[in-house]
Amino acid sequence: MERDWWIGLSGWVLQDGNYTDFAVGQMRQFALEFGYLRHDRLKPTADAELLCEAVDDDAQYRVSADLVRSAREPMEDCFVLDFGLLAYNEWMVLDDLEPPTAGVRLSGEIYLSVDHFAYMDELSKRDGMPALIYTWRIDEIRLDTSPSIQVEHGHPLYVGPDEGPMRVRDPKRRRWRNLDATEMWGDEGSYTLRCTLLDSGPVHSMVRSGPRSPYGPLV
Repeated sequence: MERDWWIGLSGWVLQDGNYTDFAVGQMRQFALEFGYLRHDRLKPTADAELLCEAVDDDAQYRVSADLVRSAREPMEDCFVLDFGLLAYNEWMVLDDLEPPTAGVRLSGEIYLSVDHFAYMDELSKRDGMPALIYTWRIDEIRLDTSPSIQVEHGHPLYVGPDEGPMRVRDPKRRRWRNLDATEMWGDEGSYTLRCTLLDSGPVHSMVRSGPRSPYGPLV
């Protein structure tokens, strides 16, 4: 699937030492993690073909995808979607609040982000787990500088597990700043990476993403 891919990267993922800082022009390896909004869960579909089309340049995609791995309970294992590429999530339920079963085709909107660490640290070692780590070229890095708003539990943008209010980026006032590289201890907020998928197939372990360190890149 030779095209630009917009992929989210949370700042805390870097600060936890899961990756070194990213820079434009680098070749990096990481798995894809998918997410979805609680009020807009994926739904079973009879679509004949797999689909993945960008909704915008903020890592949102409209997909028809096969579920190729599932868990009996959320967080017990993981759920892997195949929409031409493979992506995982540890938590997934449908509108009936039950987890879907592998073999079903699902459609809806998802958000793609860099694996926070669950796949590369633990899930990749499980029996029968598909290889999910792809090799990418980093073509652009944008820092989200959008103002935030407070939302209450039940709001469409609310994604927290708790009942109290939380702050999220205002989708009506999106702002970005282009960077040559991330700075894990200097930047505030999250990033979106524009990436090119390189030809090598997915693997189970990282070999090109550099040493992992809570202090940033080693020199």
